[in-house]
Amino acid sequence: MRPRTLGLFLIGNRAAILELAADRRALWVGLLFVLSAGFAREYDGEYLVCEPWYLLIPVGASLVASFLLFVVACGPVFLRREGRPSFFSAYRQFLTLFWLTAPLAWFYAIPYERFLTPGTATSANLWTLAFVAAWRVALMVRVVSVVTGRPWSACLCLVMVFADAVALAAVHFMPKPIFALMGGVRQTESEKVVASATFLISCLGYLSVPVWVIGALSSFFASRSKWQVPAAAEQLPPSRGVRVLVACSLLVWVPILPFTQPEQYLRSRVERDLRAGRIAEALDAMSAHGRSDFPPGWEPPPRIGYDEKTPHILDVMEVLVTRDVAPWVRTEFVDKLRRQFGEPPFIFYNRTHDPDLNRITRILQRLPEGPEIAAMYAPYMARESPDERLSAEGVANKELLMKLAEQGSPPQP
Repeated sequence: MRPRTLGLFLIGNRAAILELAADRRALWVGLLFVLSAGFAREYDGEYLVCEPWYLLIPVGASLVASFLLFVVACGPVFLRREGRPSFFSAYRQFLTLFWLTAPLAWFYAIPYERFLTPGTATSANLWTLAFVAAWRVALMVRVVSVVTGRPWSACLCLVMVFADAVALAAVHFMPKPIFALMGGVRQTESEKVVASATFLISCLGYLSVPVWVIGALSSFFASRSKWQVPAAAEQLPPSRGVRVLVACSLLVWVPILPFTQPEQYLRSRVERDLRAGRIAEALDAMSAHGRSDFPPGWEPPPRIGYDEKTPHILDVMEVLVTRDVAPWVRTEFVDKLRRQFGEPPFIFYNRTHDPDLNRITRILQRLPEGPEIAAMYAPYMARESPDERLSAEGVANKELLMKLAEQGSPPQP
């Protein structure tokens, strides 16, 4: 195995695909590439010192995904009574090729958040994901066509039915904000980009499912296929160039991690404290550092609109107004409070009949930005339903908020 062979494989060269599939040692090279891809994904997203298992997620996920894709795409090979290979031997060869696509995941290491705005960085990350996913799908279509001897059109439906299912499952299970219009929650630029992308993927995915399922069923039972990987010849160790490439793909993180892991340590510490109810400790830890000491684009919990219960934004704000916190920390959570309130008139349509109104009133009275926030919603409070629907305490709180609104003026559009 040489670097040139790997390069040709990544662009779908038939001879390179068959050579690598037959090479038992290439399996371990692929495994090391998967580990390096784990670093590329997580080096600036997780605190790997305490949570090194994040590096093993790509290994476990790839084992499950490769096995399912092998059964779906290469299953017809085993419908033959004669000349079919050993199932596990064929799967090992397929897994080798699947793992050797891992270098494509190195694109995920591009730190867009460090030189782009949050919304633009999110968009760039999603386009990178789309580019890598499309390359991998096209490459696996070619791989299945080469190792089974079937035309690419038959293999396309088999691979795409699997890829479509994976994409829809990812959209379904990934954390995402609730529907903004119904919730009245303000979304950040990044959340708007993610929401648009997930909506588009869902639409395309569900609409194309019948096409891929019908095509896959037709290809699975109608196409004749035969395992094309030759018997392993003399096994030679990977060339020096491949060993250097593997070593560099892992060792490159040695000088990078010291710059990113301190940020992840602080992030991890603050998030643990907030979710454990140690809000004062978390706010003090944040105030003791500058915003640049934390990961770019990081958002402390709770993420508004994600139905996160711990901590509640009002719990955080009740502690924040009693402490001397850094300006950037107050700005961070005041912005969350505004987003929790949502677009007018949602907040007071929902909140004037909510037991949290008393807490909101106390917080806004003590918050420097309180008059401005109250003034933004004053017109909607004035038009709210008759006060008889409120308790005596609710009526008093509403009057206090109206007085507070007189002290502030809403920001100009």
